[in-house]
Amino acid sequence: MAETENQALAVYSRCEMTAIALRRRLHDASYGEVLRLLSEAGLPLPRAPVAGREAQIARARAWMFPKHTA
Repeated sequence: MAETENQALAVYSRCEMTAIALRRRLHDASYGEVLRLLSEAGLPLPRAPVAGREAQIARARAWMFPKHTA
């Protein structure tokens, strides 16, 4: 894999690139291929930060799982 593709994977892993942009950069790679490449590079899946979004997440959970809302 080219160095630019490795850099793109690292940027995606840090949540600084969308999955669609990464897949295009990797010549229309499938999601499974992206998972494999992340694993081979020792990179984690991207995780969006929660800080500052607690209220949005709470609203989404209440909407998606109304029976579990206290």
